[in-house]
Amino acid sequence: MEKYDIAVIGAGPAGYNCAINFAKQGKKVVIIEKDNLGGTCLNRGCIPTKFLWQAASVKQTISKSYEYGLKSVLEPVNFQEIINKKNRLVENLVKGVSRLLAANKVDVIKGTASFKNKNELNIKTETEEISIFADKIIIATGSESKSIPNVEYDHKKYIDSTDVLNLTEVPKTMLVIGAGAIGIELSSIFASFGCKVTLREICPQILPSEDSDLAQELSKVLARQGIKVEAGCTDTLKDKDSFEKILIVAGRKSNADELKPENIGLSLDKRKFVSTQNYATNVDNIFAIGDIIAKGFLAYTAEQDAINVAENLQSKNPVPKVVFSFPPVASVKAVDYDSYKDVAFGKSTFISNARAQIEGQRTGWIKVAIDNVSKKVIGVWIIGVNADELIESATMIIKSDMKVTDLSKDMFFHPGLSELIFEATRNC
Repeated sequence: MEKYDIAVIGAGPAGYNCAINFAKQGKKVVIIEKDNLGGTCLNRGCIPTKFLWQAASVKQTISKSYEYGLKSVLEPVNFQEIINKKNRLVENLVKGVSRLLAANKVDVIKGTASFKNKNELNIKTETEEISIFADKIIIATGSESKSIPNVEYDHKKYIDSTDVLNLTEVPKTMLVIGAGAIGIELSSIFASFGCKVTLREICPQILPSEDSDLAQELSKVLARQGIKVEAGCTDTLKDKDSFEKILIVAGRKSNADELKPENIGLSLDKRKFVSTQNYATNVDNIFAIGDIIAKGFLAYTAEQDAINVAENLQSKNPVPKVVFSFPPVASVKAVDYDSYKDVAFGKSTFISNARAQIEGQRTGWIKVAIDNVSKKVIGVWIIGVNADELIESATMIIKSDMKVTDLSKDMFFHPGLSELIFEATRNC
């Protein structure tokens, strides 16, 4: 039986980064993955979605070229070719992960792992079943798409986020159930390619956990793009027969059962995600990171989990969130945001910004929250072009405990979109 210092189950952003970090410490490391390296993010999540978003963005840019005195004719979209290009991109990035693991001398086993005891794993590969021993085991198995009650995915009409990213034709009509980040992104993308999209959410607003101003503004933007938005919808399947495809993106669920956690008495929460405290489980040599601990379902927080568990760190940082709609929306709040009671808000609009006017991107605003006592910036919400990049500056401002008086006009390039952050703080 092969023996390792570290065994990592799952090769998504949490898993492969964890394996590499331990390998750099001189540990003998193995990583076990049942599917392709890179996990959900690389193969059927962040990366392919953002590629389709970029393709749609280019299409929109070409269609607006006349605003700059340029004449162009946009040929009919070959969606199959877009998907082929997306697949080639994903394939190349998967190869990149493989090269990273090889360069750091991490052994890779393709198979499904389960616990035999707290140090031994059984691994079913395509051809055999093997066992390995590890002093420490890291669970990084990610999560899976969750359907809605009484509906099973048939992967034909009732599809999940993996299925929709592999469609080779744009459906004429699509119902999207779930108006979180994934539902909004996919609705925006397919609507931009000509699909008639209806987006339904059972909660009172889209982006249920987000700022209500941001959600309301985004609802208006989606409606202008031809997307029918229905929040507070109690019967999401009321006219199911009128849609060619029904995409269900109602959250994520655990895949911990396949690990056979009962063999080691591993503690799970009521949703069957792994229970942890600072990544430690109730079994002394077993740790868990990423989606499987249900602390955010974000690739970049999973990567930080990997660093933390490998280097025995704890981090409590403001975490930016981004939704790739048209335009994108983003937000970030201080970790202790809810503890502030005397808060002032200020806004600045993209239409008032010279750079936004130059780029023809006038939609949206930036909203800033400051604590009236300390004058610290404690929250930023953005809907507008490049929100996904602007939010990083906002995150650093909040992380650094910067006050309004710490910001000055000469810190923000002109003409630049980041000027809007400064202007919003001045309007608090």
